[in-house]
Amino acid sequence: MRSALSALLFAAFTVLAAAPAAADPTADIVAMGQAFTSVHSFHAVITTPKGTSMSMDMILPNKMHMTMNGRMQVIKIDDDMWMNMGGSWQHMSMGGAMMQRPLDMARGAGINGKPANNFTITDEGPDVIGGVPTHKYHLVNKDDGSAVDMWLSKSLPVQIQVTGKDGVSTIKYSEYNSVPDITPPV
Repeated sequence: MRSALSALLFAAFTVLAAAPAAADPTADIVAMGQAFTSVHSFHAVITTPKGTSMSMDMILPNKMHMTMNGRMQVIKIDDDMWMNMGGSWQHMSMGGAMMQRPLDMARGAGINGKPANNFTITDEGPDVIGGVPTHKYHLVNKDDGSAVDMWLSKSLPVQIQVTGKDGVSTIKYSEYNSVPDITPPV
């Protein structure tokens, strides 16, 4: 009995010693930011606690197609923008700044600045989102205590949840580097 227990403990110790050390969650979040900078296009679905639902296709650096609550559509290419509310497209010329804010938010995935300085980052372990194996991280802003949960796969976000005073907003990412071209409406 004693030798069987010793063999079991030895085997367990050997397996644990051979297992790779846990990854540094801060390094993983930094790697996510770096991986996101090489993305050419993506699809995102955003839902808020107030019932807003937005679907967005982005082709970097200058194309976006957004649908809000299934009723309003916006296509933005460079400084040109088209809006469709009620079935007809209206063309407008806009400055490039309108597009920059969503791009900055998407690229930063809610974590502006240096993650190690601004956030306490916790490794929450493996999880599955929509059938995709992911790794979950929990980030808490050191300044205001706000929380962000991120599920990453291959260093890219699959889902991000931001907890605010009104509840949880969710961004689901997909179609990395495979969004069809966005063209002006006809």
